[in-house]
Amino acid sequence: MSDLADRPGPQIVVAVGPGEAIGQAGGLPWSAPEDLSHFREITMGHHMVMGATTWASIGRPLPGRHIIVVSKRDLDLPKGIQLVHSPAAGLTMAEEVDETPVIAGGRAIYEALLAKAVRIHRTDVAVEVPDADTFFPPTKAKEWVEVASRKGDDPRLTFRVLDRR
Repeated sequence: MSDLADRPGPQIVVAVGPGEAIGQAGGLPWSAPEDLSHFREITMGHHMVMGATTWASIGRPLPGRHIIVVSKRDLDLPKGIQLVHSPAAGLTMAEEVDETPVIAGGRAIYEALLAKAVRIHRTDVAVEVPDADTFFPPTKAKEWVEVASRKGDDPRLTFRVLDRR
């Protein structure tokens, strides 16, 4: 699979179920340890931009990664976690020190920054989520090309890398 270093610029990491489902009740709608390992591999050593709900679902600093949380509200965050009030401000902060910052969700953050992304690390998860309440924003197929794909050891998972054309 491609790594972040071979394509500088903002990169999205996302796990998506059928119908573009990405969330349910403020968390992931499935349990997939292999995808969490993939997430760790993709994000390790990078600055990550995420919304407050995504941050709350993680709930702790992640070793080896710098987290920037986007929220209009003032939040009491642990030492080392930075707060910004807009997705654009978060991405700007990340890009000042990381040539391949990672956009890590949720929907509002993906939607605000999708146009800036040069790559999407997408895990397709074959799990129906009838009560999903959060969805990945639509992408235009003509704007993206798949450059890598592999099946997971977990048969529900397909790991894909999409580059902006």
